[in-house]
Amino acid sequence: MPKLLTTSNPKTQKGVKYGWLSAIMHLAPSKASGLINVCKHASKECIRFCLNEAGRGGIFKKGETTNLIQEARKARTARYVVDRATFLGDLYKEITAHKKKATKLGLNACVRLNGTSDIDWCRATAYRGSLFDRFADVQFYDYTKDYGLMMEYLTNPTFPDNYHLTFSRSEINDAKCDKVLRNGGNVAIVFDHVPDTFRGRPVYNGDDSDLRFMDPIGVYVGLTAKGKLRREDSPFKLTERQVEVLNLADFDEMCEEMGLAF
Repeated sequence: MPKLLTTSNPKTQKGVKYGWLSAIMHLAPSKASGLINVCKHASKECIRFCLNEAGRGGIFKKGETTNLIQEARKARTARYVVDRATFLGDLYKEITAHKKKATKLGLNACVRLNGTSDIDWCRATAYRGSLFDRFADVQFYDYTKDYGLMMEYLTNPTFPDNYHLTFSRSEINDAKCDKVLRNGGNVAIVFDHVPDTFRGRPVYNGDDSDLRFMDPIGVYVGLTAKGKLRREDSPFKLTERQVEVLNLADFDEMCEEMGLAF
């Protein structure tokens, strides 16, 4: 059976220079497994431009529509669905091994459980928070489009201290993004070209590393379009012109509230 965690993702490897060894778990996204929808809050464009087929995951032999990487992700998802107890037991073993490896290398251990999924891991077991309690010295982090989970992360004092969440913008959740920011959360946005600021807030370069738990508080996290999204038009990403228009609209609104006219 394929291992649950991997440290070979190019972006997660960038964290080594900051003293962190990242492990990431990739499941079959959305309904790709045929068993369960692991991305219940994904929008149409999110599914269309999912990075599941980025890099080696999208390399297929002529005439084929799958490869070893895709089949491994389906197999992991099947284990999660069919035998949750064994799945979690294996996950605990691999996190323990990851911790030991990080320590041996003189690095800190961090784990991203939702590489190509959006599962609420706080409720994925019968005992809420057990995964995070058991590995209190490991930093967990994820992107999510689950607004309810994101707001719980921001407002519930019992939320695991070692689990960091960044809210992800889609073409249909801009209003929720605003609420997340107003409550002190961070929002990841895909841009054609990452600006320095957006709508009066700084934009942090999310491509520099995958260590979202090290980002400043209350910022946009800018990610450049990748894969086929880089070549195609979609409301899932913001173009330079859209950024310019939205920034100008916010400036005009601010001036109006202050009674200024130009």
